[in-house]
Amino acid sequence: MLPTGKLLTDSDWERFVEDLAEGRLPVLEVLKHGQEQLSGDNKHEGYVNYSRATQMLMSDIRILQRMMDEVGVKLKDYGEGKAHAQDLYLKVAARDGHRLFAKLGDYQADLYGDSPPLLVPGTFDECLVQYQRLIAHVESLWDDACRHFHEVRYPLAAFLAILAIEEVGKLGRLWYDLLAWDRPMSSPRADLGRLGRDHRKKHFMGVVSGALINARLDRILGEKAIKSLLQDVDSGKIESFRQSCLYIDMVDGKTVLPSDRVTRDEARFYVVLAGELWAEVLGHFPWDFEAMQAKVISFERSVGFDEDIIKAK
Repeated sequence: MLPTGKLLTDSDWERFVEDLAEGRLPVLEVLKHGQEQLSGDNKHEGYVNYSRATQMLMSDIRILQRMMDEVGVKLKDYGEGKAHAQDLYLKVAARDGHRLFAKLGDYQADLYGDSPPLLVPGTFDECLVQYQRLIAHVESLWDDACRHFHEVRYPLAAFLAILAIEEVGKLGRLWYDLLAWDRPMSSPRADLGRLGRDHRKKHFMGVVSGALINARLDRILGEKAIKSLLQDVDSGKIESFRQSCLYIDMVDGKTVLPSDRVTRDEARFYVVLAGELWAEVLGHFPWDFEAMQAKVISFERSVGFDEDIIKAK
């Protein structure tokens, strides 16, 4: 089975890789076994080692192909296979997904490449504390958004939700920085550079990375609403809405307040969206993801979403 933190000799690892590549070990079962072993006891460092090992294995095209073949067989057994893949392709195409994915990659390369790693080098436990602190910061923003929503402060709820989405976009590299905790990378910058300044690009990265392909969001918020959201974040329209959550403005010659412009439905949409993206994008450890999603579901239930929609698989 997949090594789970146990040190292997080079020859043991090479033999293990060849067993997977040649089909003597089933790739999906090996991966499942390794994750189950580590997730049960909340072993953070072990799970990071497991993830690093998985990345190394998937860099071997032979193993990646075997995994895809095994996935294809499983889908065929369930009667889904080709039809499922075709449906997914059509949904992504309908949302201009291929272009958005390419744009996401460009933004990430541009903004992340301009900034240093998010974790200061140290021991694994020291890096884990930094990692958890950053995740908790986004959670705190989302908690405040939920509180303002329940207190009928819809503009502030929507603003804080969008701010949380920005931070999700900013932290998109966090997992990879944790995986590389013992391989510190140098950077010419001592600040976040453009990553700390460009609101529109952070909105785009936070939304596209977690919403372009997300069956749960499609079900809860509606496929039409998510498609419209992707168009808005691509055009920068969300930044205009974010500002309307805070500032007095003139519309058609009349002075309007944020409370005149932000409705309950809009605030609910963005608070739910921010919570779902927080869990989807930053729920890297399986046990953390389950706890995060349970918290988001609790809010969704409290604001009137149908139980069958919330709990459906």
